[in-house]
Amino acid sequence: MNVLAVALADESQRFIKGYPPKGARIFLQPNVEVMRLAALLGPGDDLRYIDERVDATELPAGHVCLVYVGIGQESRARELLQDWTACGCVPVLFGPQVTSWQDAAPSWCGLRVVGDIIDVWPRLRADAESGSLQPVYRASGNPGYVAPRPIKVNPEMDPDRQTIQFVRGCFCPETVKPLCPEHLYYGSNTLVRTPEEVVGEVITLPRKRIHLLDDDVAALPDYYHELFGRLRNYHRQWVINASDRLFDHPRLIRLLAKAGVKIVYLNESFLSGRLERAVIDHQTVRWLYRRVKSLQASKMLVGARLAMPVEPGIPVNYDKIASVLRQIDLDFIEPRFLATDGSMVRVTYRPMVTNAEPAWLKNRFYSMETIADRMIRRPRRVGFFTTAVYLLPYSAAYRQSFLEGLPWP
Repeated sequence: MNVLAVALADESQRFIKGYPPKGARIFLQPNVEVMRLAALLGPGDDLRYIDERVDATELPAGHVCLVYVGIGQESRARELLQDWTACGCVPVLFGPQVTSWQDAAPSWCGLRVVGDIIDVWPRLRADAESGSLQPVYRASGNPGYVAPRPIKVNPEMDPDRQTIQFVRGCFCPETVKPLCPEHLYYGSNTLVRTPEEVVGEVITLPRKRIHLLDDDVAALPDYYHELFGRLRNYHRQWVINASDRLFDHPRLIRLLAKAGVKIVYLNESFLSGRLERAVIDHQTVRWLYRRVKSLQASKMLVGARLAMPVEPGIPVNYDKIASVLRQIDLDFIEPRFLATDGSMVRVTYRPMVTNAEPAWLKNRFYSMETIADRMIRRPRRVGFFTTAVYLLPYSAAYRQSFLEGLPWP
């Protein structure tokens, strides 16, 4: 069976024929859910992957068409569905945006998957072969795990990114749970894989660098301590996520460093409520600074994700906030700006951006001057290897994506 999987892209990043793709190559990785789907295909199945960030969308005949719709891509999904329906194709929509609709899908939405497509793929495939696709496929809500399989992608993409999950389920702060695919798919349900299964998968990965997709390695400290205690023997390099609870477990921090963790991304819990206090209270700045330095002293770079409300008519001094972020001495930031209804606000670069605009945060944090300052000072903390191989490429990638007008990596 021929399967066409399309990953939609926001208008700001959609591929335009004759122009190079937008965004840094380090962030142009294949869709993880499509890679998991590829692992379920049989020997006679053929998967074609189209990513709108690097490919022009087309409609090959004789394919089962699946369209991944990320959060905030509703308008693009509607546009594509109208075009394809006019050509006689009825694609199946899946992804976090589709799941968020539940039983209140818009009238234009046709066939769809509610939940994780991996759970319903056997049924969907059988119905596609018999020509009797159902209007709605509902996943069980019980997490399952399928190891992603490499797929053929456009040469403009970076196919070398390796991902793995030890625990499936959502451990995000409450403010961003509605934006988390794991929460939309599984609610409060979780799946904790056995250490033996995880180690067995890590051994099969051909390259050294691995991105751990788990939301929070501090959510189950004993479990992650045991796992990384075993994994340190395989000399891999890790990029991980954690909450502010990580600082309650110094033994785990030391072990993560010994196991080869190079970047720790702290989620929104680290700065939520504290960033506002830090603007007016220097003691809070020092408190945050010491925690960042405790990770950098263990030879790990530190990123932070921010969820910042944007309320019309309420002025915000983003220059002061940017100054505080530099004083905390983070290596990376990934701000998300949320409207009062919880939806994401697209904040992009434009010439002559002012300190009254949210884009000023990235404009200051990823300026050439600021990046150069971090590059000069960081080798003393994390070493030359981590600075050259991780800090420089990631900083340049964030800067490139911002200057090209992308709202997020």
